[in-house]
Amino acid sequence: MADSRVSRTGTPAAGRDVIREMEAVAAAKSDVNNVAVFTKFIKKAEETAQAAL
Repeated sequence: MADSRVSRTGTPAAGRDVIREMEAVAAAKSDVNNVAVFTKFIKKAEETAQAAL
């Protein structure tokens, strides 16, 4: 009888948890990078608007 904590692919539950955590960290890093790019865009737009005054 197979252990219920092992998936059909043979990955232990703890391994799947680690993979989920790694995916969550990667998604968070992507979100942070997106915010950084957006912040730079807003800063540049602000500078351009100030220069136009």
